[in-house]
Amino acid sequence: MMRKESDQKIGDFLVESGLITEAQRIAALELQEDNKDRLIGEILVTQGVLSKEDLVMALQMYMVTYDVLPEHVDEWLDQDEVDLLMEKFDEKKKKN
Repeated sequence: MMRKESDQKIGDFLVESGLITEAQRIAALELQEDNKDRLIGEILVTQGVLSKEDLVMALQMYMVTYDVLPEHVDEWLDQDEVDLLMEKFDEKKKKN
């Protein structure tokens, strides 16, 4: 499946959605500077800022809002969570 990118970053979306604060986003991005391979969502879950379930829900909202599948979403989510996101994305595509 081809993935489109949005100009809207996941971290910004999480702040705008009220799921995290700007300070939490900045702290996660600072940690990410030391380890470029870690995704901001992964860092926020590891820090306990978000639960994994909240992150999956936020990714679903992001996909619906921007009609994109976030890159690298499959790198650390469980297969069931990836399948759920893909299913939601495919459902939205069929409706359009």
